[in-house]
Amino acid sequence: MSPVSKSADEFRAVPHRSGRPKDTAKRGAIMRAARSLFASQPFDLVTMEAVAAHAGVSKMTVYSHFHDKETLFETIVAETSDLMIRALSSPEQAGTLRDRLIAVGREFLSVVLGSDVCTMAHTLPGTLRANRALADRFYAAGPGRVRGALAGMIAAAAERGELSVDDADRAADDLVSLWEGSMPAKIAFGLAGLSSPGEVLSRAERGTDVFLRAYRKE
Repeated sequence: MSPVSKSADEFRAVPHRSGRPKDTAKRGAIMRAARSLFASQPFDLVTMEAVAAHAGVSKMTVYSHFHDKETLFETIVAETSDLMIRALSSPEQAGTLRDRLIAVGREFLSVVLGSDVCTMAHTLPGTLRANRALADRFYAAGPGRVRGALAGMIAAAAERGELSVDDADRAADDLVSLWEGSMPAKIAFGLAGLSSPGEVLSRAERGTDVFLRAYRKE
């Protein structure tokens, strides 16, 4: 089993680049407006002016909370990943390993397949291919943090003798793939809509069961 450099708890407190908000109500309005625009338009076409108009605030107010469009999007990604990571490290989590993994999978898929985050992700590939530094920032703020925290959870289960894994990071990738299946691609191509809560739970249960059949220690 390969070592994992960070635990789930260490991934929880990643400071956002936007700094301390001056007005939480306006900040919330800006975030909601930005999520709506990023979900409905290609990233390159979204402007800070459009976000301000959609939020009902001045352009200067938007810039006072977020330095630029990239920071705004990065903050959305980071705050969304915070929700998923809290599911991994919540003290309320109890039950068997299967119960805990299903709970994490349900939270993860609710965001990835059942919210506007899925739609936002489909507007980015062209932009990120052209800007490696931007791609690194967004991956680190979202998918990288979540996968790292999940790998930490899997490594801890292996240390307790519940799983047998040779590489916790790759095992985390396996689990995420089992949870998601082909749904992200189908949603991206317009072949399926966002997943319902029932579909999310079914995928979390089935993916977890297949994962445990492969990795549960005999």
